Amino acid sequence: MKNKILLLIAILMGFTGCDNFESLNTDPARSSETQPEFLLSNAEKRASDLMYDSYFNGRIGMELSQYWMGTDKTSDGRFLFTNDGLWAGLYAGPLMDLKEISNYYDRHPAEKSAHTLAVAEILKAWIFHVLTDVYIDIPYTQALQGENIPQPVFDQGKDVYTALLGSLKTQIDVLSGTSSGVIRGDIIAKGDAQQWIRIANALRMRIAMRMADAAPAEAKSVIEDAAKNTLTGTAQDVFFPYNVATTTNRFPYNDVERPLVEFAVTSTLVEYLQSVNDPRLPVFARPDETNGKYIGKVYGTEANSPTMIGLSKPGVIAYSGSAKGYLITFAEVAFIKAEAAARGMNVGSDTPETLYNEAVKASMAQWGITDAKAVEAYLRAVPYTAGAWKNVIGTQKWIAMYMQGLQSWLERLRLDPKKPDGTALFIPPASGSLDPDVTDVPKRLKYPSNTRASNAQNSESAAKRIGGDTQAVKNWWDVH
Repeated sequence: MKNKILLLIAILMGFTGCDNFESLNTDPARSSETQPEFLLSNAEKRASDLMYDSYFNGRIGMELSQYWMGTDKTSDGRFLFTNDGLWAGLYAGPLMDLKEISNYYDRHPAEKSAHTLAVAEILKAWIFHVLTDVYIDIPYTQALQGENIPQPVFDQGKDVYTALLGSLKTQIDVLSGTSSGVIRGDIIAKGDAQQWIRIANALRMRIAMRMADAAPAEAKSVIEDAAKNTLTGTAQDVFFPYNVATTTNRFPYNDVERPLVEFAVTSTLVEYLQSVNDPRLPVFARPDETNGKYIGKVYGTEANSPTMIGLSKPGVIAYSGSAKGYLITFAEVAFIKAEAAARGMNVGSDTPETLYNEAVKASMAQWGITDAKAVEAYLRAVPYTAGAWKNVIGTQKWIAMYMQGLQSWLERLRLDPKKPDGTALFIPPASGSLDPDVTDVPKRLKYPSNTRASNAQNSESAAKRIGGDTQAVKNWWDVH
């Protein structure tokens, strides 16, 4: 326990600076317990580390989104995944840290901070939403109970959605109330309760839009309410701030100490960006070092190319030790509002076209494209078209969510976008799928083998309920 506390102190010092350390110091009378502020900061970092892990983001998310393709190994791009640790990592890591915050306050009610608990619940909602979208039915109501419930039941995905939306609204109400103590240990929003309200509403919008085709009335109600107070600019983008200067606080997959050649950008990405003269191409990819050209690897090709000769690597920012671990961005919120308006929802007086343009501009700003004339010229090349809003918004949202592999894959499943002209944007693996149940793209990941063994009865019941534990089974909201 002592070593764990020292590690958490080091993390906090790295992000908050020595000036704030005294205010975050532990109570010597309870040195055997980890304080809530350390649990919160550790949960934020551990969750971001997992979301941007080289395997879970790189091999799974970025490849299923067709941004990247492996060069040293290609089986993941053909749907044969060899690491199923995302589930265990999230449950045993950040979710348990966040649960322990409430456990601590149960033991020490006089120290309870309602605002800190609200932030912990918002973070839990973010993580549980990832889990249910990736796996469908998951342990939720009985999860995180440790020895009390070692084999939790699996809740249905739709029920988890209902619970998450309810929890987020509750946390907003808590944070909107009278101050209940400083939110200490918060690295993502620096203890800003108003920012956490905006974050919670942004997550409500993401969750609600994900289910817009399956439950349109519920989605409309949530989005119209949440849009009133959410992120309003790129300055409010939500991310974990990695720091290249500190080894333990660098972006999880970086080339600070060695060049990385495990991935190439795909021809899917390169060729579309080239076709519309997208100024983000030099940010997302690097010219091949041998010929100075942008050359993507055809998605799902079997041939390995460990030296990367003749292929473009991901851009410098993708491998920066100080890259941002995005939780949700203003650009994503703006695209949600544009889509909501296109669907006839009331998210303000702006037209879908105005909101679409705002979303594209937000993405440009997020990725450092500051030439206003270039951005305006780009918008003329990719104009909003009411009759093709799904493809227009879907394609640009796909571009904007670069590096957010898991979320981009899930949006691909939900929208199934094509290029604005109606031609295919994505392709099946060129060398064929290694999963006999899937030909185009997996709709979910299989339950981890450890879970199938340790919680056999409940995982088997869940598998039967969703239609089988295969990567071909669609989530309840995926009606395409």
